[in-house]
Amino acid sequence: MIGRRRQRGWNIFESVFFIFLVLITGFVLLRSPFFEVRSILVQGNQLLDQDQIKSVSDIAPGVNIFKVDLAAAAARLKLIPLVKDVQVTRSLPSTVVIGVEERKPVGLLPTGEGFIEVDGEGVYLQKANAGAPGLPVVTGINFNLPSPGDAVDAAGLGDALTVISGLPGETVAELSEVHVDNDGQIRLYTIEGMQCRFGLAEDIQEKGDILNQLLIELRAVQDKINYIDLSCAGKPVVYYKLD
Repeated sequence: MIGRRRQRGWNIFESVFFIFLVLITGFVLLRSPFFEVRSILVQGNQLLDQDQIKSVSDIAPGVNIFKVDLAAAAARLKLIPLVKDVQVTRSLPSTVVIGVEERKPVGLLPTGEGFIEVDGEGVYLQKANAGAPGLPVVTGINFNLPSPGDAVDAAGLGDALTVISGLPGETVAELSEVHVDNDGQIRLYTIEGMQCRFGLAEDIQEKGDILNQLLIELRAVQDKINYIDLSCAGKPVVYYKLD
């Protein structure tokens, strides 16, 4: 009985000591200047300015790193239209890391007040000017302008963006316009004004490779070309202007 009492008393002492140790450790972690935020590291951003990201995160240097609400900071950053996803983590002892996945603009949509950039999912990113390199203007669609960060709801837009995203980058850089007809047929126009009747949004990679090669081969005689027909994949036809 005496041995059991001694053992029980020792167990109680161990428990109290453990709780005391946890409290002391927590106090040190939350109060020690060693764990104050000294740097905020932004990764993955190409379009967004890192100062803007830091400002929106609202993480203040000097605050204890364990008191930083990582989820709240991430939620604030996701309100930026160009942010597709974000991860905010601690790198002890004093660094907060913000990893950003940005939305990439792939095309422009004309509005009554200019142009807007949209990504491959049709999300309105920001206002833009016409003539941005690698961002053709998508025409032939009707839509109501949403708020930045929301997707544009328009018939035919998805097909146009799928075509743009599926074409070789060097081909997209040659395009000025992607037009969607009422029947879903897509026409491409190069910066030099050459027309390509692309057909439906299918066999995009095959058609894109053919178009890329044709644009290279026909560059010297492009003024004589009426249009290129790629509507039937694998069977391109070049129509020349009548003299």
